[in-house]
Amino acid sequence: MGEVSAGETATASRPHKFVLQARDPVTDCPVLEARISIADPGPLRRALGIEEGEDPDFDGIYDLDGDDLAALQRLTGLSFPRDLGPVQIVSWDPLRDVPYLVHTGYELALMLERRKPLAVFSDAYPADWFDEMIARFDPYVAGGRVVRRLIDEPFAKPRVVDGQRFDGIRRVFIALPDEEWRIEAYLALWQSLKTEGWSEERERRQGELLGYEEWQRDWWAAHRPGKAVQADLTPRR
Repeated sequence: MGEVSAGETATASRPHKFVLQARDPVTDCPVLEARISIADPGPLRRALGIEEGEDPDFDGIYDLDGDDLAALQRLTGLSFPRDLGPVQIVSWDPLRDVPYLVHTGYELALMLERRKPLAVFSDAYPADWFDEMIARFDPYVAGGRVVRRLIDEPFAKPRVVDGQRFDGIRRVFIALPDEEWRIEAYLALWQSLKTEGWSEERERRQGELLGYEEWQRDWWAAHRPGKAVQADLTPRR
């Protein structure tokens, strides 16, 4: 991953870091990334056409077309290829400071390479973005390269958030064919939380089931932010 800095002169503010990434159109996983540091994100907002007051913390994910990339190049001097797949820009995430690849966002590519035995996703349903993400696994489920299990947990009554109705929580488990036992083990782990609560031992077990190596689980136990569980448990967006 390369890095480009722009506008870092005479400012007491800390540069805002972004990641520019080309994504594989089949797996939707990044295939090339570059880090950009910008002291004042104002010019970047204007270059991307973000309205004043919109997304003040720059938490969004922005798709870039050719004009956007040209504007970004004028701002930073960075020339980024357009022929590898769709290009996006996102704010830097602290999980990128972890000294190993956190699987979130790379699940499908890692599973097709048999480097990840189990992936777990969850979100409230219905949610179009979530369904679209899970649908990327469809051809590989049909072809037998992965197995999938979907479990819905309906709310006692629908909930409305920002005008959108949600009927419950949907959990999706995807495993390699010879690693399907991990789904049952993960469900058993999740059930134990309801009566016994979270613990470092359970967090290590979660990481093991998701395919993290022992040294990675050791690092996470020593340095994880707060008491958050492994990133695979939460939606990517």
